Amino acid sequence: MKPVIIGVGAELQRGNLAAAGRALHEQGWMPGTAGSLSARSGDAVLITVDGPDRGALTRDDIVMVEPGEGLPLLGEVDWPPADTALHLALYRRLPACGAVVQAPTPHATTLASTAGTTGMVGQVAVNGRELAYDTGLTTPHPAALPLVTTWPDVPCTAEAVADRLAGYGEDAPPALLIAGLGVLAWGRDLATARERLTYAEELSRLALSAEERAVGAAG
Repeated sequence: MKPVIIGVGAELQRGNLAAAGRALHEQGWMPGTAGSLSARSGDAVLITVDGPDRGALTRDDIVMVEPGEGLPLLGEVDWPPADTALHLALYRRLPACGAVVQAPTPHATTLASTAGTTGMVGQVAVNGRELAYDTGLTTPHPAALPLVTTWPDVPCTAEAVADRLAGYGEDAPPALLIAGLGVLAWGRDLATARERLTYAEELSRLALSAEERAVGAAG
């Protein structure tokens, strides 16, 4: 394995990831042990481990891995989670990606699971005008997100995510929905990834509302 260069701010990033996990738990977006967060540190990737309640995460619950197979670096005492494959797929596919958040936010999880079980795989979209009025976010985003089905094992799901993003360059969507998992959001840093997570959840809420209105009108 070739040497892995670690960024100078790695230890600070451990604390930032733990704090972000606790905050998302407070929002109800990372209940119990669900969800994962990661960030680049040089060549290495820091990621939350499985097991700890997201509302009680500390810097000790973050493991540093190499970017190839996601193996823990020398000196790390914990093993990375299965979700590591999803995170690494984004880092490999999107060079500008500096942080990733996977979270089962309520509306996105409902929408992705419903779409996945009915074969409606492709993208989730709402009317652009409705989105502009209702999201309240500062950064412009497209009014549609890719949707990916879940495979029996995480590496296959990670491959599906990479394949879904294969046609994008710098204009890659800010997040995607995965049936059964919720949202996979990314950005140049952790703050951007969290904003995009909020966007994906809000877009999903609007899409579900539009479906409810359509059903009500048809009935």
